[in-house]
Amino acid sequence: MRKEAGSKQAKEQTDKQMSRELGRGSEKVKLQPKQGSKRHKHITGDSDDLHERFERILEAAPMPLAISRISDSAVLYANELLFQSLGIPSEARNGGIRLDNYCSPDDRNEVVDILRREGFVRDFEVRARKADGTEFWASASIQPMIFKGEQALLFGFSDVTKRKLAESKLQELYEQERNLRQQIESEMNRRVEFARMLAHELKTPLTPVLASSESLLAEIQDERLLSLARNISRGAQNLNRIIDELLDLARGEVGILDLNRETIDIIQVLRDAAESIAPLAMSKGLSLRLRLPPSLPLIQADAARVQQVVMNILNNAIKFTPRDGEVKIVASERNGFVMIEVQDTGLGMSRDEQARLFEPYQRTARDKGRLGGLGLGLALCKRLVELHGGQVWVKSRPRRGSTFGFSLPFDKVGGFPSDTKRREKLWKVLIIEDDREIVDSVSLALHKDWPEAEVMSTAMGEEGLDLVEAETPTIVILDLNLPDINGFDVLRQIRSFSSVPVVVLTVREAEEDVARALEWGADDYMTKPFRKKELLARLKAQLRKQHFSDDEMPMFYGPLCFDPATCQLRYGGRDLSLTIIEGRIIHCLLKHSGQVVTYSRLAEAVWGEDYGGATVTLRSHIRRLRRKLELDPSNPQLIMTKAGIGYSLVKPT
Repeated sequence: MRKEAGSKQAKEQTDKQMSRELGRGSEKVKLQPKQGSKRHKHITGDSDDLHERFERILEAAPMPLAISRISDSAVLYANELLFQSLGIPSEARNGGIRLDNYCSPDDRNEVVDILRREGFVRDFEVRARKADGTEFWASASIQPMIFKGEQALLFGFSDVTKRKLAESKLQELYEQERNLRQQIESEMNRRVEFARMLAHELKTPLTPVLASSESLLAEIQDERLLSLARNISRGAQNLNRIIDELLDLARGEVGILDLNRETIDIIQVLRDAAESIAPLAMSKGLSLRLRLPPSLPLIQADAARVQQVVMNILNNAIKFTPRDGEVKIVASERNGFVMIEVQDTGLGMSRDEQARLFEPYQRTARDKGRLGGLGLGLALCKRLVELHGGQVWVKSRPRRGSTFGFSLPFDKVGGFPSDTKRREKLWKVLIIEDDREIVDSVSLALHKDWPEAEVMSTAMGEEGLDLVEAETPTIVILDLNLPDINGFDVLRQIRSFSSVPVVVLTVREAEEDVARALEWGADDYMTKPFRKKELLARLKAQLRKQHFSDDEMPMFYGPLCFDPATCQLRYGGRDLSLTIIEGRIIHCLLKHSGQVVTYSRLAEAVWGEDYGGATVTLRSHIRRLRRKLELDPSNPQLIMTKAGIGYSLVKPT
């Protein structure tokens, strides 16, 4: 009954207080209660027990709390955390503390306005100060209440200075980033506009120059004047190309260089590029070669832009490759990408030059004294390849040539250019054998254990030679007893134009037949009957030996130049095609030039292991090499024999 009476009395007092004015001095603000709201807590009654319990609760609270009188903001009660947070010393705590002294008048007025409208304050951020004048940010919550018969405010806060400083720093950084972005965008827009104006101003007078030079070339008959007209036309075309590169690079830098994607056959693009560049290569006395697989997956790309990349790289290769050198285009498929490389036997570059190679307006030491470019071509190539989702790279060493490459992604479900079932095969195996049962047996073994291999076969040696030339098989299985021509003649003729690995499979077991076949260029020799798993293992072993490391560059030793990737050896003004085994031998001797290479070491380099009979086999291959290289094979001057030990390569003069 006593509790109900106290509650009733408190309610009556609250209703009276809600109509009074709240403020200090001349400030007067009325707190109007909201309909149905209970804004004032009531801590009243004749007993002090209730107040003591409430004070104990406040003291145990995990945040600074105070109860202040509304009329003058005098503190009626505060917990220890509040005194500590504001830095109020113990001797000053009983001297009539006013909360107004710890916040700004503007914040106080805003709090009063919120109390008048809402009846309470939640998470209001105020600028506060401690007893020593140190300013900080506080997140405050305020609730009106009746405490010991007086209208009061329950005030609690938490220090959010660190968060406010972090927010302020973040806002400052955001403003800096926004200003910087606007500056960059403005600068890029000015650059694009300048490039457009420059292109327009240059192309306008260039157009009649191009048209007039073409007319002059068609009309002039005098050879001296015709030469001058050609120079004018060539210069105008070069200038037109540079303007286009400048504009494309500017578009790429600001993201407005668009691609017209379509389904293309990259092999055809490479062949077209080679055909276009061939006259320039021939005029410089360079050989241009393509090493392309039978097929590559179709890709979604801008054909004109891809050809632009290829032509730019080819032009660079031809530009920096001396006379009698070689430029080669190589393509392959790897990990969902088509890989295209242009290899040359030119001057090469240092690591520092390679690091800056794809930056705009960069020209290497090789460019000194040369005209015809701003250093934009490779930077534009990089931009175009990256727009396609690929990457560019360069591998080079001074005086050892360079390899420029780029990759283009392909859709794995996109298929192949044509004859999909056949072109999905990774390898081509040609069987030259007149025994149909042998062919069927080998084909079945390959189909079962090596499904990525495509099998072709013929019973005739002449047709086999045609297939080697037309189909470029990956490996050949050759019988020595054929109905039309001798298998040794087939082997000899294959070696006259191809370095494809050849595995002899025959019934002839005589030692002289084995030695003769190996000497004439066979890479392995097996006799019938054979074990299928052994045959398959030997075929795969030959294919592993066929490819050298991607990091191997052409090797030079005096006038000797050897390209491991193609087994091409240039010596004495002659281009010699070596077999895979011969290439392995030369490669090993070149790596240890001037030193004696033991039989066992040479065998390991050629076959991966030393084995009984390797020395005899090596002698057969060395004799064949000497016949290709030495003027007098019986009196060798290049590949020397160290009796009982091995061979050494003497530097030719």
